[in-house]
Amino acid sequence: MLGVIYSLPLANKEVSYMYIRRFKAIRVLAIGITALCTLFTAEASAKLQVVTTFSQDASIVSAIGAGFIEVVSLTNGLQDPHAVEPKPSLAAHLNRADLLIVNGQQMELAWLPAALAAVGNPRIQEGGEGYLNASAGVRLIPYTTEELEGTQFVPFLDKDSNHHQIGNHHFWLDPANGLIIARNVYRKLAEIDPANDWIYKLNYESFTARLTEKMKDWDALMVMFRGVKIVSYHRDWIYLTNRHGLEIVAYIEPRETIPPSAGDAARLIKLVKDEDIPLILISPWQPQRASREIARQSGAKVLSLPSAVDSRLGTRDYIQLFDVIYTQLSRALFGTQIGTQS
Repeated sequence: MLGVIYSLPLANKEVSYMYIRRFKAIRVLAIGITALCTLFTAEASAKLQVVTTFSQDASIVSAIGAGFIEVVSLTNGLQDPHAVEPKPSLAAHLNRADLLIVNGQQMELAWLPAALAAVGNPRIQEGGEGYLNASAGVRLIPYTTEELEGTQFVPFLDKDSNHHQIGNHHFWLDPANGLIIARNVYRKLAEIDPANDWIYKLNYESFTARLTEKMKDWDALMVMFRGVKIVSYHRDWIYLTNRHGLEIVAYIEPRETIPPSAGDAARLIKLVKDEDIPLILISPWQPQRASREIARQSGAKVLSLPSAVDSRLGTRDYIQLFDVIYTQLSRALFGTQIGTQS
């Protein structure tokens, strides 16, 4: 009996020690999980906060900074880039930004200066370490004096020399300029976050290699359409048409951002008829009615092409934007040529 009596406490002690060991193991595991969560939270908070004025730049910087940055675009692909409402939410994003990427060439003139004036973040003001003008190094197509007179861009005219302070600001619509934008973005990310330069460089090289390969296919697709005459609503497609030898013979807007008058529309209808122009290009954010009415009265077709990255337009990133553009444009041009030949 004594043996039995004394064996019970020993068993209880062994059980107690077993639970103590399990508790310690669970406690160590819990501490480890907490530490990992803290680490991941610290890493997330350490990511560079990047704000872009337009979605095409958000796509490019996302590709180059993948995993190390968080990106917000202040606009979407369905908004008029010249007339964005400076809401309080813009200031909230700008106040948190480590880097602001602007399109440049005064594209944001009507709204960004007001938004920046409402924030207390000197880092992202023009000239600051966290400010990048995406147009740096781009060979810009100049505006004529006539195209800018009477517009919000008059302060940037130099009528004496005709060498104005801004060039056409839709330069991203030549994919070759996407390579320049990507280079600007890579250099700026490496400058403000040198510890991660190696990953930015790898991502940059991967992005530019993919874009360069796609450009070969797109260029080959467009060769047969050189010399085709078209009309464009706005002066946004000139970089793309120049790249492929298409000729924009007229714009529906008589001057940049100025809608056509009834007289302007009548002259365009006559021009389209007289020169047998098959196609009118517009973008989703532009007024559709005037273009479609001119097309109806002249016999031309209207093609609305996405000019920005937006999943609602089927363009989730910069490269896919051009896949959609070239697919739709080549089909439309091929259809007009078949119609002409028949």
